[in-house]
Formats: sequence, structure tokens, C-alpha cells
Amino acid sequence: MKRIAIIDSGSGGLTVANVLFGQLPDERIIYVGDHGNCPYGNKSPEEIKDLVFGVIRYLEQFELKMLIVACNTASALMLDELKERMDVPVIGVIEPGARTAAATTRNRRIGVIATQRTVESHMYRKIIRENRAGLEVHEQACPKLVSYLENEETPEEALREVLEEYLGPLQKEQVDTLVMGCTHYPLAEQQIRRVWGGDVNLVDPARATVAKAAEVLMESGETADAPEGEHLFCTTGDVLDFEEKVKKWTPVSQPVVRYVETRA
Repeated sequence: MKRIAIIDSGSGGLTVANVLFGQLPDERIIYVGDHGNCPYGNKSPEEIKDLVFGVIRYLEQFELKMLIVACNTASALMLDELKERMDVPVIGVIEPGARTAAATTRNRRIGVIATQRTVESHMYRKIIRENRAGLEVHEQACPKLVSYLENEETPEEALREVLEEYLGPLQKEQVDTLVMGCTHYPLAEQQIRRVWGGDVNLVDPARATVAKAAEVLMESGETADAPEGEHLFCTTGDVLDFEEKVKKWTPVSQPVVRYVETRA
């Protein structure tokens, strides 16, 4: 059985899996969350690459039809390297989200919230401007946000305060479109809208990414025509904690969750 692999630094990629379950219900996935090394966004590029290649080595035992790199940080740093290494289609989350933002802004001012490494890569800015010339793109690093969202004990007040800190500069730039440039961030979509306090076109790259995946599967003739087997969820961290997140954030009520070791 061929599966779609989804990889992320933690649980944020479940937002991509959730969209995939709705749009491609017959597909089966193997999800690997590198919770033991999360977050990636504050690590060096060399360390991030080592960690991601460790995950890829683990996945080599499975028959895959596609790899979705649900981590924006990894997509920004090494998507081309992964495409060269893998013998299946590799899709990142940055390009689909950037295309959506470029196509939907009304006042030509776009904000991007992302990890430090993703912002430093300026990949969102580059791809947005390639798709539509003359757009203003304002990028905001959010170094605390992934850790806050991974920790379900984070007080609501603390989350609100950090969102006010990160969103304030983008509000001053009067952006009308805001890209959630990390797959963790849609977990805070309601809080983001409350802190923003007005109308904003909030772009979740997960939707565009899954639409791209469906298109590629159709073109390659790899689309599943019936469900087969179970979804697999793997973590380099705490199994019980991840299992609770899968149950809470996806429709999979009895997930198969495994601990895996991906470091060499």
C-alpha cells in the first residue's frame, strides 16, 4: 500500500493532514512529527537539515507515493534537496500559500508570520512577488509561537500577549492579507482573528497545499480509489501527548501512534 508521507517539526502538520482527510478521504498517510527536537525555527540550518534527513531515512522503509513537507522552515531551507533525494513528488507548503496570498490581496499589502528561519529565507516574499509584481510583503518572525502552541498548558493570556507583539507591526503596515507561514499557526486562528480585531484575509497554506497534492496525484495516476489500511502517526517525542493531539485536532478517533528514533 502506498502512503502519503507528511513530515513536520511537531504537531502543526496535523493541520495539513486534517485538510487532506477532508479532500482526499481515500488516501492513507504516515505522519512523522519530530517532537523530540521541536521547534525547528530557532535552530541552525545545518541542524535542521540533519534532523529532516533523519526523518527521511526512517521513511525509506515505507512505500510512498508523495512527500508533503508540512514544516515551513524545512520547506524554506531544503525543499530542492529533498526533491533531488526522493523518487516521489515532494510538495512544500510555502509556494501554494504564497500563490494564494498573491492572488487574493486587495490592497497589495501582504503580511507573513513565520518562524525565524523561514523569515530569514525570505521565500514567501520571493514567491509572492514572482506571482504578482509590485506587492508589498512584510514578514514577521514569531519565535515563541510554536512552543506556545505545542504546549497545551500555555495560558490564553500569554498567547494573546505574544500575538499582540507579533501582529502589531503588520497592522501598522495596513496589510489586508496575512499568511500563517507555519502549519502550527492555524491552531490559533480564532485567537489571531480576535487580536487582529478587524477584517483580514487569513491564508492557511494547508488548503492550497492539499489542492496541489490532489492535482499531482491525479496527473500521475496515483489517486487512491478506495481506503486501505490505517493512518500511521509517528513521533520522536511523547506518544501519549501526541495521541491526544491527533484525537483533538483530526477526525481520527483511534489513531495508531508510534515512538520512532530518527537520529543517526
